[in-house]
Amino acid sequence: QFDRNKSHFMRTSDLGLTQDTIFAEQFLDNPDSKPEPHYHHPSPHPPPGIQFNCDENWISVDDGNGGHSPIAPQAVDALVATGYRTACDPMMWTPTSKTRKFMTDAGLRFDDVPTPAPPEEEGGRVDSSCLVWSGKFPHKHYGHDLPVIRSQGVVNMSPEELVDLLMDSTRVKSYNVSSIGRKDELMLSDGTDLDTCPFSGQRKKKLTGVVIQGAKIVNGAAVGFAEESDEQSDYEEEEEVTEMEFDDDGRQSVRTFTTLTSPMERRKSLFVGVTKLVRSTNKVPMRKNLEYVTLLHCQALTDDQGGNGYIIVGRAVTPAEDAGRGNKDVQRAEILLNVHIIRRLREKNSKYDKRKRISSSDRAKTAQMRNRCL
Repeated sequence: QFDRNKSHFMRTSDLGLTQDTIFAEQFLDNPDSKPEPHYHHPSPHPPPGIQFNCDENWISVDDGNGGHSPIAPQAVDALVATGYRTACDPMMWTPTSKTRKFMTDAGLRFDDVPTPAPPEEEGGRVDSSCLVWSGKFPHKHYGHDLPVIRSQGVVNMSPEELVDLLMDSTRVKSYNVSSIGRKDELMLSDGTDLDTCPFSGQRKKKLTGVVIQGAKIVNGAAVGFAEESDEQSDYEEEEEVTEMEFDDDGRQSVRTFTTLTSPMERRKSLFVGVTKLVRSTNKVPMRKNLEYVTLLHCQALTDDQGGNGYIIVGRAVTPAEDAGRGNKDVQRAEILLNVHIIRRLREKNSKYDKRKRISSSDRAKTAQMRNRCL
């Protein structure tokens, strides 16, 4: 049952979701029933306390009773697609003078990885040069006239550790000094079962054809593993690493070794598939505290997005119950779009090119790179 007075509303016009683009009947269990605005399809009518704008559309992300609305998974998918496309659009961004000089000197392109620090360093703000761009949204919807910031750098953590840090509301104060606190208000999806989770971003493939006995099903495809001990699986990564070392007298020594890891056995973040509504408060000098109510979602990067990492998106939601609730100590603020694209700094080898040489004089060691992400 949909309780409009207790639900949370989100803008969707810039996501391509309007009352004219959604077939609401797909969400109805009973074909004879009538679609509910906001709940089954977007509506231009805003939530309580928001001024009407004919160019805007809104949906309810929950039913007001602890569950998600039927249209919420589709809206989150559109938010992820829009966030990724926005962050990776080179035509939208203008680099700062420092970023332009750094990229020109290093010969980097827009989507290249910044140069990480030597592996013996602990990491921190000087772990790599932080690249910064500014821009504006190409659409004409709400917030299009506000400046947007894009930054890129190497973080001295594994992707899973960084995702856990950003998604865990109890750890916000460890990296945000202005935060008074953040709490989870509503869990739309806990990500425990990604096969059935509508917010996981995964599309289960249908297996067809003949399957050889002993094959393993991976992402809807039958994969056969070689029986010979000297032949490695395509899903294992084998690298030959060459280290060049110099002693105090300048004599060079070379050490070569092979590493073998399995991405299938790599730990996944516990927050993959998690979609929740959070309320956070930040302390601002000489002003009232800023309060945000945000939808936060995390999923693994798809193959089309390059894979081998995660994406976290956030967008402001408007609680219907907050319309008549006044608080003189805080000022409401909105996060129009927040995107974190977290990639692993270790390329996945193809089955045609499993061996590659890495010189420690040029980049960090392979073992150290596993604990860094972009």
